[in-house]
Order: sequence, then structure tokens, then C-alpha cells
Amino acid sequence: MKQLTGRVLISEPFIQDPTFERSVVLMTDHNEEGSVGFVLNQKSDYLVSQLVPDLADIDLPVFVGGPVELDGLHCIHSYSSIDDSLALKKNLFWSGNFGQIIEGLKSGEYESSRFKFFMGYSGWAKGQLLSEISEKSWIIGDIPSKIIFNNEMMNKDLWKYAIRLKGGKDALLANSPANPLLN
Repeated sequence: MKQLTGRVLISEPFIQDPTFERSVVLMTDHNEEGSVGFVLNQKSDYLVSQLVPDLADIDLPVFVGGPVELDGLHCIHSYSSIDDSLALKKNLFWSGNFGQIIEGLKSGEYESSRFKFFMGYSGWAKGQLLSEISEKSWIIGDIPSKIIFNNEMMNKDLWKYAIRLKGGKDALLANSPANPLLN
């Protein structure tokens, strides 16, 4: 399978799992042991300032990255200078030294618009994701980093954008009703 890290999984329009309904998942790790990613378009009711007291002035939304370990806070960003960050693709990094991130955001060294925070993550056991892809539950695509950080484009808008960007027959799915029986 072509490299998945840094790419997105776009849910097929009629996926039955409400956790992933019309979701776009950024893949941060994929190997023979399993896969990890973050749902980009499911905003929670929290702001970073509510979850991290040291970031009281940072009013970024926190997204629900997936159903696993919802008590954990994760981030993606566009700063190669953050220690221990993992490169996903050009101008896109996962995690890093959280103390450095907090200090950089507080001091203004880092722009908050170049971060996206998540509660929890999406995880797949060995072989599970490849099985779901072969069953056509997911469409593999790419979206620009600047769109990933665009907090205005969320929910179904990001899903439609990602699937249209894929092009071809897949792009036609963007206009699919949520429930084809109601069409």
C-alpha cells in the first residue's frame, strides 16, 4: 500500500459508524503494527484555553481526533523547529515537546493559527485499516496543509472539499445525501 502517513482518509458517504460519518482523518502513523490518525472535521465543545491553563489566551478549538483515549491532548502544527516533532509532509508535523509548544504559543514565537489540537485519536490494529480500505470504507486522498489548519472549513464542508479534490468518480460522491433512502 502506498505510504499513508501525511495523507487523509475520506469516509465513504454511507459509512455506518457515527464516529466517522463524513469524516476526514489525517494519518500520522501507518506501519505493520497498526495505524494512527486524527479526525480533522469534528470540533469539540472545548477551546485549548479551557484544557491547558497555561494557554489562557489561546482560543483555538479542540477537535475530537477519534474515539481512543479521549483524555489525551494531541496536536499537529507547521513548525519544524519544535523538538521531537514527527514530519508528516511538507509544512506539517505531529506532536513534539509540549513544554516548548506552550512556551512558544505564550510568547508569540508560534502563531496559534498554525496549530490544530485534538482530544483522543483514531487507531487501527494490525491489518484493520487495510481491510477497511479494501472494503471501500475509506477513500485515500491528499489535502493542502493550509486547509488542514483552516478551522472555518470543518464538519461536512471539509469532507466535501476533500472528496471533490480527489476528482474522478469519487468527486461525484460529494453530493450524496447522508441517507440515500431519504432521497
